[in-house]
Amino acid sequence: MKIKNFTLTLIAMCCCVSVFAGRPQSKTDETVEFRPHWDIQLQGGAAYTLGESSKFTDLVSPAAFLSTNYKFHPAMGVRFGLGGWQGKGIYIEEKDVYKYNFAQLFADYKLDLSTLIGGYNHKRVCGVYVFAGISGMYGFNNREVNEIAASLPSWSEQFEYKWDERAFFTGRLGLGLDFRVSKRVNLNLEANAEMLSDHFNSKRADNLDWQFNLLAGVSVGFGDKTSESRVWREKVEAEEAARIAAERAEAERREAERRENERLENERREAERIRKEQEAAELAAKKAAAERAAKIEENSDNVFFLIGSSYIRKAELEKVNKLAEWMKANEDFNLCIIGHADKETGSAKGNMKLSEQRVNNVKKALVKAGIPESRIVADFKGDTVQPFEENAKNRVVTCTLE
Repeated sequence: MKIKNFTLTLIAMCCCVSVFAGRPQSKTDETVEFRPHWDIQLQGGAAYTLGESSKFTDLVSPAAFLSTNYKFHPAMGVRFGLGGWQGKGIYIEEKDVYKYNFAQLFADYKLDLSTLIGGYNHKRVCGVYVFAGISGMYGFNNREVNEIAASLPSWSEQFEYKWDERAFFTGRLGLGLDFRVSKRVNLNLEANAEMLSDHFNSKRADNLDWQFNLLAGVSVGFGDKTSESRVWREKVEAEEAARIAAERAEAERREAERRENERLENERREAERIRKEQEAAELAAKKAAAERAAKIEENSDNVFFLIGSSYIRKAELEKVNKLAEWMKANEDFNLCIIGHADKETGSAKGNMKLSEQRVNNVKKALVKAGIPESRIVADFKGDTVQPFEENAKNRVVTCTLE
């Protein structure tokens, strides 16, 4: 394709857009209109260099492109990028496939057919676009064809156009699909054709070389792709009655919010008052419990016995009577008494009987002193439990207030 024809094609595409693209307001949301934006695009796939091989896969090679797109109109944009990677050629007589490396800088004009035909929709799931552009090709590190040409001097004329460290400009055309994934991310599929210099595959053919690319990629946008619609904003500003109603509604909302905040503040204060009362009650309960524990610690006592005896001696009986008098003055306390015997004296069976006699005698003395049986819990352990390290002290009835 001649450069002149190519330029005319671009101009025609621009004219189509100016006639048919229409307003940039989204057809699905009147509050949104198109906003010019940039994105970055990464594509990868396969390239096929047109050649004389009967086997398609002989001339398939990898391709990769990195570009940035600027969409300045709902249906128009430009793309600038870097691509290339590899191409393949074939020497028919030997059926020898050779590779050559290249890079290209390209600039494309893109036309969004979906917007051109169906109108601008900022949430369109799938869009179709076409593009045309130019690129500058640069070959590098392509020694394979040099080696083939050196080994076949009779074919030197075919390999007259060995491509290495040489740049030339080409035209390109393509078709693609964009799939919307999110507000900023699109997936895309693209097919394009490169109209190349006869130097591209290093074989002289006196006509254009062609390479076709099939690519898949992802593009990520920078900034918002839409903004508030000016048409919609002007419509809203023109509706004065609606504005007044909105202001009145806002005033009512604020008053309701004030009343609600006042109610919440009152509830908060009431909750704070209740919390402080609860804390005071808990503190008083802890204080009362501590005072009760102190009274228990101060007034609980133990009644000790002689070896092998359950008789309460005079000094020990005074303890019992003193405890009984205190309990009569403090009727909210009960008493737990447990009888014991020392394990170094007598048998286990005899000690069990002795501890029972001891606790019964203490209980009788308490009842005699005026303590109701309902306030006394009695038990005996024999020599199975030794409450004291000193053996002689284990001839005892422990008396613990509760």
